[in-house]
Amino acid sequence: MSLFDLSGPEGIETIPFPVEKDGLAPYILHRKPVLLEGIREALPFTRNWNYEFFRQALKSIRIQRKSEDGIYHYLGFERIPISDFNEVMETTHDGYALEPLRGRGVSEDLPPDISVDLPAFVPESGFRVSNLYIGPGQNKSLLHYDETHSLLMMLEGRKRFILFSPDQSSYMYPYSPFSLRALLENRVVDSRVDCESPDFSRHPKLQMAKGLTGWLEEGQALFIPAGTWHFIEAEGRNVSVNYFWLQNRFRDWMQQPLLNFWLKRRAIDVLDQLRKVKHKLSTA
Repeated sequence: MSLFDLSGPEGIETIPFPVEKDGLAPYILHRKPVLLEGIREALPFTRNWNYEFFRQALKSIRIQRKSEDGIYHYLGFERIPISDFNEVMETTHDGYALEPLRGRGVSEDLPPDISVDLPAFVPESGFRVSNLYIGPGQNKSLLHYDETHSLLMMLEGRKRFILFSPDQSSYMYPYSPFSLRALLENRVVDSRVDCESPDFSRHPKLQMAKGLTGWLEEGQALFIPAGTWHFIEAEGRNVSVNYFWLQNRFRDWMQQPLLNFWLKRRAIDVLDQLRKVKHKLSTA
């Protein structure tokens, strides 16, 4: 049994890609996921974007290696020449690319002609980062949530997803904000659940969860509201670009799992300060 077997009876809604500033407002307000059709028409700069385009345009790319559990944990990265990454894509399949294109962490090696425009409904003031993801296939994420809203655009290939609303957080088995080990390992937004083979004897409340499943196809985008738990797995070679932006209300921060996130981030800040004090004392 896999996590996808926890699918509920409802299907995900599909709408045309909004081109107005308030076009996604009802879904943001109600924290409701939705599929958007027609990204290449709404965002013309994506029309020629696929793996071959980025292979020709980039000199190097930032990748992570698969961990022992087969999951990409977004913890350790290395920058390699694009020719080496092409070998990963064609033969070894032992890496997954995550390259910031706009916002935080953009490399000086990024060609200036790769320009990312924001959709009309993504506020410049809340925008955080737009990332490029490229994988050889069968790459999968953790079961996790993000503190920001996310829009994942599929440019080549397809991905399967399952989403769990924030009000199901008590079924998702997040790491405790009071676990020192979890904080030191930066387990802020992760679930303890094994997505490939859920253990209901260890995590019995998981059986009560009802997820929203579907396929993200080429030319579509998936809106994932902040605090929505999600697990995503690619079928074959895949290229996608996402946006993260912060647009949460105070009441959202007062509910799970975002409240849990806030507590963990404050605890990690305290640990970082203690490390600095320890370092100063040791050097003194």
